[in-house]
Amino acid sequence: MEKIGYILITTFYLLVSYLTLQNIEQFYPDGLLVLLIYSGVFILFLKVLNERLNNQEDDYYSKEINK
Repeated sequence: MEKIGYILITTFYLLVSYLTLQNIEQFYPDGLLVLLIYSGVFILFLKVLNERLNNQEDDYYSKEINK
């Protein structure tokens, strides 16, 4: 399931980037700026998602402490 989620997120990112670049008349510098913003947000999102999935302490507290 996790791999399918990563594949869907990556596909969504690529699709949004492609559609954005098609609608920009001049790619440079406005299109480059938009592409950099999308890439930065995408990388940060993947980093946060990866840290949350691999954090065993959060898993322990969510399973044991709240009961």
